[in-house]
Amino acid sequence: MNIANHARTALLAVALFSAATAQADVLSFSGTASALATGFPDPTCAPLLFRQSVAPGAGSGTSSLGNFAYTSTTCVTAGGPVSGIFAINFANDGFLGTLNGTTSPASTPGVFIPDFTYAILSGTGRFLGASGTFQGTGSIDPRVPPSRLSLNFNGQINAPAVPEPATWSMMLLGFGAAGWSMRRRQTVRPIAAA
Repeated sequence: MNIANHARTALLAVALFSAATAQADVLSFSGTASALATGFPDPTCAPLLFRQSVAPGAGSGTSSLGNFAYTSTTCVTAGGPVSGIFAINFANDGFLGTLNGTTSPASTPGVFIPDFTYAILSGTGRFLGASGTFQGTGSIDPRVPPSRLSLNFNGQINAPAVPEPATWSMMLLGFGAAGWSMRRRQTVRPIAAA
């Protein structure tokens, strides 16, 4: 193999492995959500008194990462502790986890102020393997069922290194080019001396 073939193969290898490198990212997450939540007494929530659910289609929001659908199921005591699970789904991906916190009475009688901490446990797509926390504040108005939630989110998401589609394309091209280059190599046979 001559020097030109070595150089071409080396350049292909550099392009291939530089395309494969993806950096983990810390994403800032801020936004707002509005939701309708249904509640009912639930003894399985003891010592808390009620279960409150935001069903699929009943919550939506907008954020620094795009528009999303919001769902949650929590055990609550009005003006007290809250614990449960949540999911935030974008068009093609999302993340989910637990939420814990409290609600306290607002200046308007019957309205409550949430102070929730959301812990991300897993995700899909660009959030596959994600972690992180964000805060949720705003208002909860249960005076006329279903309860109306207005939430403001702020925090960070630790997104793992997931190659973008363009990176996968570059890697496949690199593999193809390396294979093509290897097939085109001609075997050099030593000439026998007479």
